[in-house]
Amino acid sequence: MASKDVMDHGVLGPFSSRVAPSKAHRSGENIAYGYDSFSKTLGQWINSSGHRENLLMHGATKVGVASAKSTRTGLTYWAMVIAGDYESPRSPSSKTTKSNHDEGACRIQVAGLCLPADLSK
Repeated sequence: MASKDVMDHGVLGPFSSRVAPSKAHRSGENIAYGYDSFSKTLGQWINSSGHRENLLMHGATKVGVASAKSTRTGLTYWAMVIAGDYESPRSPSSKTTKSNHDEGACRIQVAGLCLPADLSK
């Protein structure tokens, strides 16, 4: 996106084609531009219902985030891919792992990652 100065999910081909090799049964992509930090970008996604839906995707286990700055305009472009459902669901007798953080301190959780209420942390 940054090399073409275009914010578009399809700038390098359809999202479904780009994510297909991962074999994830669920996936989504959040994109943005113009924010100078990840915390500001994430805040915008959290406050947008469609982007938030991707952040809270059921079964998500992998997240990738990238940013690149346009050499022409200086704008920073952001992309986050969220994917999951790689394996069969665990049986009810499977052990579950408890996270190492206080659930109340999280503004949002993505794939087991706690994003704090104070995004500057």
